Amino acid sequence: MQVVWALFGWSAAVGYLLATAAVLLTLWQPRRRLPFNPLSVCFVAAGCHGLFIAEGVVTGWLRLNTPEAVAAALSGLLVASALWLWQVRKMEVPAAFLLPLAAVLVTFSSVGKPMYLPAHLRRDMLLVHVSLLMAGYFALMLAFGAAIAHLLTLWSLKRKRPLSFLQKLPPLEATEHLASRWVLVGLPLLTLGMMVGVVWAKWEGRPAWTDPKVFASLLTWAIFAAYLHARWVKRWEAAALHWLIVIGFALLLVTFLTVQHTLAA
Repeated sequence: MQVVWALFGWSAAVGYLLATAAVLLTLWQPRRRLPFNPLSVCFVAAGCHGLFIAEGVVTGWLRLNTPEAVAAALSGLLVASALWLWQVRKMEVPAAFLLPLAAVLVTFSSVGKPMYLPAHLRRDMLLVHVSLLMAGYFALMLAFGAAIAHLLTLWSLKRKRPLSFLQKLPPLEATEHLASRWVLVGLPLLTLGMMVGVVWAKWEGRPAWTDPKVFASLLTWAIFAAYLHARWVKRWEAAALHWLIVIGFALLLVTFLTVQHTLAA
């Protein structure tokens, strides 16, 4: 059950960051329609946050005598303030500043929360970590393939005599759509896999943040996150966007094949 309660804290942090991104995007492009309601996402995240705090009160670890407990309580107050301003006063701008702070605090609290798991559950968590990363890698590989097809089509169109075999590639609109959608699938899976890996390392008593593979994975994550930012916010041209995917995949491949874990020691 401790795994479930910890995931409530992590889910709250992810929800707050998602709501923040939606608010900022709405402020940047007021006419843009979002596929979800950011206020509803914030309420769901707040519900997970409330369950996380309630478990701390019931089990006794949330006694306000540790930095982790204070962070959990303080983040709850920040979220309550943001929701009141957003829902009652119709002011969503403060939420863009309060919710990221709450996400940082609840993440700190989740990482520092005392947990004791038997060996078989730790092995299961490692399996979840590896499975999520494999699924994320697979999706990003498909995005890489679509990006390569897109770049080859662009290169062929610029030639005076396009190569005949490249004319069989999908149209530019299709490859651009596939690349962006597979990154949207792969990056969240990669994020969840990394989060589960950090939690697993903490349970094993190992310093995850000093592991070279974790650092390289964070760089890979940042490149694909930059792609999404450039694709949906900055509206970069297609060639530059797809080169970001190629660079991100190259770093992912190097990380997977050459960088060794110190956690395996």
